[in-house]
Amino acid sequence: MGLLDQLKSAAIARDLISPDCKLDAEMTFSLVRDMAYQRASDRRPEIIISEWRGTCSGKHYLLQKLFAELGLESQIMACTSIELVDPGDIPDSLHSLYEAANRRFVDVHNYLLLDVPGGGRMIVDATFPLSARSSGFVVNEQFILGQDQKLAANPIDTFSIPPGRDAQEFKDELLHKYFTPEELEFREVVIKAISSGSASAEPTTT
Repeated sequence: MGLLDQLKSAAIARDLISPDCKLDAEMTFSLVRDMAYQRASDRRPEIIISEWRGTCSGKHYLLQKLFAELGLESQIMACTSIELVDPGDIPDSLHSLYEAANRRFVDVHNYLLLDVPGGGRMIVDATFPLSARSSGFVVNEQFILGQDQKLAANPIDTFSIPPGRDAQEFKDELLHKYFTPEELEFREVVIKAISSGSASAEPTTT
């Protein structure tokens, strides 16, 4: 069974789509986007589908393979990102770590560059589900072939995954190259906090 069939079966079981629904690029994007923003137990595409959750890495590793089954080629991208965190948002128990992490949230964000039939490429970012809109996260509500989507990060340096490299290993190398252990520890705290909030709510795709 291909990944598209697995995705469709899982979506039907969750009452997100009807059995006669056709998984084109737009619907496929929507289903992956609306999976909860939360780390799965494994980033393999089959696990992302079965657990119906993922972060920017797992969702886009899956989406790349789903697009390929639809005949659309894409490139996994990675970009470093830094965002200053308001001290008012930090509980007292985390202030020491917050200060050691230079008061900022750091990340290496993953997204896709999709080859558009007929020429050109478009940015695709399925990181946050529609349910995260009310919390201020960047959510791409529409998928229009050939139209760039908004990145759910503010990119500093951007990298394409080198041929033959494992995307997750490459991401981990960038994280440890560009950021301090304290920043990476604080990053884990922030991601867990986001995952437990509205960004991990049940999907709303219909």
